[in-house]
Amino acid sequence: MLSNHIKHSAFIKNATLLWSLAGPLILGQVAVVGMTVTDIYMAGQVGADSLAAVQLGGSIWSIINLIVIGIMIGNSPIIGNHWGAGNRHLVRFQFQQALWLAVPVGLIVNCAILFGIYILGRLDIPYEVYDIGRRYLMPFLITGLMFPAFFAFRSTFEGMGDIRPVMVFNGAAFFLNIALDYALVFGKFGLPAMGAEGAAWATAIVMTFLLICMAIYAQRSHTMRALKLYSEFARANVAAIVNILRLGVPIALNIAAEISFFAIIPLLIAHLGSDVVGAHAIAINIDSLAFMIPLGMAQALTIKVSHAEGAGDPRLARRFCLVGFKLVFMLGLIMAAVKISLRSDFASWFSPDPNVQMIATNLFFFAAALGSVDCLQMAASGALRGYKDVRMPLLIQVVAFWGIAFPIAYSLALTDFWGEPLGVYGFWIGTIIGASCAGIGLISRWNIVSRRRIQALATL
Repeated sequence: MLSNHIKHSAFIKNATLLWSLAGPLILGQVAVVGMTVTDIYMAGQVGADSLAAVQLGGSIWSIINLIVIGIMIGNSPIIGNHWGAGNRHLVRFQFQQALWLAVPVGLIVNCAILFGIYILGRLDIPYEVYDIGRRYLMPFLITGLMFPAFFAFRSTFEGMGDIRPVMVFNGAAFFLNIALDYALVFGKFGLPAMGAEGAAWATAIVMTFLLICMAIYAQRSHTMRALKLYSEFARANVAAIVNILRLGVPIALNIAAEISFFAIIPLLIAHLGSDVVGAHAIAINIDSLAFMIPLGMAQALTIKVSHAEGAGDPRLARRFCLVGFKLVFMLGLIMAAVKISLRSDFASWFSPDPNVQMIATNLFFFAAALGSVDCLQMAASGALRGYKDVRMPLLIQVVAFWGIAFPIAYSLALTDFWGEPLGVYGFWIGTIIGASCAGIGLISRWNIVSRRRIQALATL
């Protein structure tokens, strides 16, 4: 009885510590994804073509920005190790190298956006949808230049465990984005009605706001002022930048292996019509909003594991992971119940079109199943990033989503191999299969890595 009480108390203590870190991260991430959901909502009120165009253009931007996030996140566990070991001067140096890296990454992002516009023009879609999508993507050339620098700041703050700016600034940006979307999409407050293109200009303005806020916080906040992040600014150091890329590129490919699977679906179903693409847009964006809960927990695990590793305590790192996995699974089940309970309401909020509503309502059943398994693979992936274990997780993700799930999803959705083609529903079945396989593989990998670290400590 006493042993059980001690274990229960330890669980509550660690869960509270994790949640105190994950909660603000979740709120910050919800605010970021909420901007995209707002774009989808506003576009849905304009019409089915605008909704489809924003989903297609948004999918292209989603692939690009998530790869950038993955690359820049490589900075976070390095910062975490330096912070956990008490090497403050190395934290400053590492931050400066992340800023240097952001410059060429921003230029590459712009090239990728232009290529995305070219791809959009090659799809079998009406010209009206292409034209709206093209105009929607053009302002992202401005956003794309600033986005890597924003994440250089963010990954540094999160690596130190300072998650206040993520929550506060992203929350403010969310409300600013709503106001700007309303004004620029519908032409309010004396501004021109720009339709879907207005939502993209709102994003560019909001990104400018976020970058300025991060830069000021890095100079004037109490914690950062002591680090003097801008002092003795080091030249670009090839070894330090390569060190970020050594972690960041596999993380980016890891994220891309899953997210590109989701993002490519609208491109493959574009020929099925605006109704299907619009319904998918509603379901996937609500699912993305719910996805921020396991993502926030994954980020918290990355921070806690990197700090524990930096302090030489792998047992503590494993304990945090076990608590995190339990929490995220319970939250995943709760969110699945919410998706099913409110599926009709979600569909009607985002589109007045009855055909769009009917398809979207059905897709929320698949979204509920997906969220229940996807939460575990995301949490395990975050934990492994804290251990700086990124190559094997990448292989697991690629095999799960592209080696196993994609052939099944494509054949179910668009061929008669299994019988009557299922359309968009076949792709959602594939996502569930992919997330399940990835979850099993990543948790197994985490178990091996965490035990090895503990055994290595015991032999010293």
